[in-house]
Amino acid sequence: LERFGRNGNKSLAFCSGWKLKKGAMASSAAPDDNNIIVMGADAEDMSIAVNHLIENGGGQVVVADGKVMEFLPLPVGGIASDLEPAEIARLEKIINKAANELGCDLPEPLMYMFFLPITAIPDYAITDVGPVDCIALDTFDPILELMEN
Repeated sequence: LERFGRNGNKSLAFCSGWKLKKGAMASSAAPDDNNIIVMGADAEDMSIAVNHLIENGGGQVVVADGKVMEFLPLPVGGIASDLEPAEIARLEKIINKAANELGCDLPEPLMYMFFLPITAIPDYAITDVGPVDCIALDTFDPILELMEN
């Protein structure tokens, strides 16, 4: 989700490998553009996660069952913390554990997630203009074919 008021872009794509069984996680620290990236298994929890970041000036958040499980504030432009590195590392472990409780078995789930928008990393990125094929340098529609019942 574009968060700087320039174009209001919102894109939607699919990701596999996170194994989320419930909830959502979101971050306003997401290079290249530091827009908000959110992923989840529940649309309501995804909405709560995004709105929590907006209301709190950015950060990283994990939400489940309509409640914020963990939140790491990033008050410096929504992308950096003013805490000591050791404290940030401690809080990152806590928020990663919360993401693991949603079913994700990646060791650093939020870090993996916030690398998705980087278009310089082949093969696939998710940006505010949509999913990007980084080899073809083009966006694409993630829905290949609609089937009617």
